[in-house]
Amino acid sequence: MRALRRLLFLAGALLLAAAPARAVVDSCVECHRGLDDPRLKAPTAGFPHDIHAERGLTCAACHGGDPADPDPSAMDPEKGFKGAPTRAQIAPLCASCHADAAFMKRYNPRPYVFSMAEWQTSVHAKLAARGDAKVATCTSCHGVHGIRPPKDPASPVFKTNVPRTCAKCHNAGYMKGHPVRTDQFALYSKSVHGVALLEKGDVSAPACNDCHGNHGAAPPGVKDVTMVCGTCHGREAELFEGSRMKAGLDAMGKPGCVTCHGNHGVQHPTDAMLSAAPGGTCAGCHRPGSVAEQGTSAIVASFRGLQGSLSTADSLLQLAEVRGMETAPGRGNLKEAQDALVGVRAGLHSFDPKQIGAVLAEGAGLSRKATGYGREALRDWHNRRLGMVLSLVVILILIGLVVAKIRQIEN
Repeated sequence: MRALRRLLFLAGALLLAAAPARAVVDSCVECHRGLDDPRLKAPTAGFPHDIHAERGLTCAACHGGDPADPDPSAMDPEKGFKGAPTRAQIAPLCASCHADAAFMKRYNPRPYVFSMAEWQTSVHAKLAARGDAKVATCTSCHGVHGIRPPKDPASPVFKTNVPRTCAKCHNAGYMKGHPVRTDQFALYSKSVHGVALLEKGDVSAPACNDCHGNHGAAPPGVKDVTMVCGTCHGREAELFEGSRMKAGLDAMGKPGCVTCHGNHGVQHPTDAMLSAAPGGTCAGCHRPGSVAEQGTSAIVASFRGLQGSLSTADSLLQLAEVRGMETAPGRGNLKEAQDALVGVRAGLHSFDPKQIGAVLAEGAGLSRKATGYGREALRDWHNRRLGMVLSLVVILILIGLVVAKIRQIEN
């Protein structure tokens, strides 16, 4: 009997554990779902998938009121009902939770804590403080009643979605009457960064917020541009910081990287950029025939010479490999020479002819070693072929002599 009771108790416990949990009563959703006004009904479609709803928060978390009360009195101000926040109230409302580290830790042990101080440094917040009603706020980027985590591909602030989210405001139609450029997205989408992110899906490529910031979004200042670009292009930024070119640009009030490369429309750099002739990047500051143009021409000539010698070395090594020769040491030299070529491209940002020339000389020396190894491998192959031919001739002669001797003996 005791064993039967235990079995019944265990079965009851299992049934209770398997029973679905009672859903949280939210009269707001139930009521608004049945309304005819699309403006009032629309929020109920997206909210069940909202990150806040998934974490157990209800409409009252933002709008106040009593979601457990099915009566319209649930929207009584005495019950804390606040209604829809004004545009100016949105950021402080979001910050009431997202700026509270202790509160946010309930949902994530390592939360990102929103900072109102950071937000107030942004161009958006400054314009909002002046009464601009079209400026972006939290909901402009994250959405309203269907907010997804930033790592969700459906979120407007997922890495590959950020440029189009920014372009919702930064376009000619929305920005009409504002003295700001509106071609950022058009330029970015065709840039080396935009193609990598939007077409190739490379999430390591920068989006708008990687350069301008998230909640503290603002254009980088003249003195800050190199630091922003240097976040990814560290070697180039380090060399440029110590160059005389930086001092010259600072004196003219021009920003570092973007003066030569542009900002939103950055293209893959080419050798043609290194010229003071029309169409060359250097022509923006230097005239043809100037000392700078002469120095650049010498560097470009050496650079192209190294490219040519690398191509020659690679062709010789490939031919030796096809003929079955060992080329590992030569390939090692070639790899080091190719690394030197990459180093030259980075080293150009030092604007120091001696430093650039040293790297070019090192690459040229390694390229000569690779070329020499390829030629030596091919000579070795020719010598082996010649030895094989001579050996074959000797063998054929010996066979002929043996055959002749055999016939002589037979006769």
